[in-house]
This record gives sequence, structure tokens and C-alpha cells, in this order.
Amino acid sequence: MKIDQSNFVVYGLTLILLYPCIVGFVQISNIVSEPDYESFPTSCDDSEFKCSRIAPAPHRSTGESELRFPSTSIRMISESIESWVSEEPLAKEVSRSEGVDYDLHIVVKTKWMRYADDVFFHVSCDGDDAVVWIHSEARTGISDLGVNGERIEDIREHLMTTEFEEIECS
Repeated sequence: MKIDQSNFVVYGLTLILLYPCIVGFVQISNIVSEPDYESFPTSCDDSEFKCSRIAPAPHRSTGESELRFPSTSIRMISESIESWVSEEPLAKEVSRSEGVDYDLHIVVKTKWMRYADDVFFHVSCDGDDAVVWIHSEARTGISDLGVNGERIEDIREHLMTTEFEEIECS
């Protein structure tokens, strides 16, 4: 089948007109499929190909069960995490809990189709060390095409390259 110029224009215009509808349906599915986690997720069991984590039961990431920062406070780690979040143009904070531990839930949308991915952070003290867990999971679909693993590695790299002042964890 040969496509002439007029057919090409018609197909192109059709795609341009359908794009907002498709993105709208994706946005509706993002809202409908909002996770029902009230705290840090325990595993990726229900979403094997669309979840990555550095936490107990690590999955599709570096294989680490935690990131450990000697003699670092929760406040310094949380400031570093928040600086990473502020650099993400399509990230939005959903919930935060500060106290003995620090928990943060954000939603990061993909650039092209605006699929929502949930990212959870948990920071706690273990003696003088700050311990960080990260969980990133796509809300919809059957695969994240590796996006969550890349995000986990980006966050890990950001935290590991941040210079923290030596202080007792609290």
C-alpha cells in the first residue's frame, strides 16, 4: 500500500487530534489506579515488571536493601531528597510524615504520555547512621520499560554524591 501526501496529512492530523484524548484517558487511569498504600510499600510482588526498589526485598535495582549514610541526620538526607524532587519538572508531593522517621510519597509523571509513577522514600536512624529506602512503581500497564530502575539509580547517585556534614543521626 502506497501512502500519498494527502493520506499522510490526514493520518498526521488524526494523530494530532487523538493525542489529547489519549493523554486524557491516561490521566483518568492515573487517578483511578492511585495506590492504596498508607505507608512505605513492603515489596514489588504485585507489580513485578513495573516496580524497582532499594529496600528490604530489593527488586530490579542495584540489589541493595538500603542506603546507609554514616553520621548523617535525617534532616540532611530529607533536604537532599527534596532537592532531587525539585529538579524533576513533573513531580508532585502527595504526602509527607516527619518525626522520628521521614516518609515522603511523590508522583512523577512521564514526559510524553504523562503516566503516573509513585515514588516512596523512608529515612530512619540506625545508631548514628541514616538509612534510606526507595520504592518506585508505575501505576498502570504491565511494564515500566525500565524507567523506575533508572529513576532509583538517579536518586541513588544524587544521594551518594551529596556531601553531608558529620552529625549524630536524629
